[in-house]
Amino acid sequence: MKKHLLIASTLFISMVSFAQGIVFEQGTWKQVLEKAKLTNKPIFVDVYTTWCGPCKKMNSEIFPLAEVGKVYNANYVCYQIDAEKGEGIEFAKKYEVKAYPTYLFIKPDGTLFSRALGSMPTSNFIEVSKTAMIEMNDPKPLASWDKEYLTKKNDIGFLLDYMNKRDKLGKSNALQFNEYLKLLPEEKRTSDTIINLYKKEERNLNVNSLAYKNLQKNKDEFFKKLNVNLYGYLFDGILNSLKEATITKNEKLLNEAIQACDLLPQNNIRKSKEELYMDYYKGTGETDKYVKYATAYCNDQLMNISTDSIAKHDKSRLAQIEKAISSGSFSGIDSIQLAMLRKSKSHVESDAISLKLNNIAWEIFSKIQNVNILQDALKWSERSLVLTPTNGSYMDTYANLLYKLGRKDEAIAKLETAIHYYTEVEKGDTSGFKKTIEKIKAGEKTW
Repeated sequence: MKKHLLIASTLFISMVSFAQGIVFEQGTWKQVLEKAKLTNKPIFVDVYTTWCGPCKKMNSEIFPLAEVGKVYNANYVCYQIDAEKGEGIEFAKKYEVKAYPTYLFIKPDGTLFSRALGSMPTSNFIEVSKTAMIEMNDPKPLASWDKEYLTKKNDIGFLLDYMNKRDKLGKSNALQFNEYLKLLPEEKRTSDTIINLYKKEERNLNVNSLAYKNLQKNKDEFFKKLNVNLYGYLFDGILNSLKEATITKNEKLLNEAIQACDLLPQNNIRKSKEELYMDYYKGTGETDKYVKYATAYCNDQLMNISTDSIAKHDKSRLAQIEKAISSGSFSGIDSIQLAMLRKSKSHVESDAISLKLNNIAWEIFSKIQNVNILQDALKWSERSLVLTPTNGSYMDTYANLLYKLGRKDEAIAKLETAIHYYTEVEKGDTSGFKKTIEKIKAGEKTW
């Protein structure tokens, strides 16, 4: 009788688990690999971070669904790992995870055979599982493709298939894309096949590559097919090059990225040249050069944008939203969401400028001792609060600058204002502000 009860209990637990969606294993990655070997199942890994919005959405809305659990629990040993904590850091490096959430499909021996990326609807997520199973049973693994590539890199058909295989595993095809373009005559370098390759390789474009130069050279033709996405691809190539230049401390590549930025229409530039220089010198730790560009950018540009101009931009953005609402573009959301949308879009330009001013002011505060430069940063911080007067984080920046400049009482008063606002309006956590006040009163560093 007890045995029958035990069996019934086990079945009940199993049914509950499936009803709750994906059942993720606990323990270490080594233990998960061992279980995969014992059960002869591949592994599904959700690689996430605590700050990732799409990760949270998948975890709360998709993973718990019964239909999702039915597919994933039956076919995989399932596991979640934080890419920024513990063994997740090395795990993410090993499997080249660069965005979140990333879904990895791994054999019991640790070999990756498929991957997918991002938040998606239930049907798509289930389809990802089916695609992965097909890939797992593919008799030709990537190692075989790599070996064949050595002798077939001039074969157009092979290169396309090879890039498709690598793409499914999340591998960059930057080199292969350039080789493919070299094999094509000029008139075929804007075909639909090439467009699809750009869509896949956007994250790997570099200003020195043939793929990037092809976009520049044929931008009119590409614009017909990609519209404004063309400038997104071009600017992504600039940012990718800037990242590489920063890691390798390559000022030549930095300047090439800046030159590429100069060729873009002004209204399609996501960051100014000064911001690109600032990002580079912040990344390389060259504080004096960072300060040079930050000072010029804030004093010559951000501080000189009139409040009337900012208000005009905000009014224009809001008018666009009202037009979209009237046309029925947001018919699927309720009145509360519409009110929130209107509110957020009514001060987009103000928010963008104040955010930049605050971030630069904080960077100066945390790195600089020079009083004159700190005085400049205080002015930038002050204007961020003029544009966004109720932002507690901006008040915190302003208070810290005041304290570093020896204006202790004013700093405490500003932090108390931030605490009052967060307590009465935002209902947020004020512990950070209180700790800073304690440090100021004790004469301790807050940086």
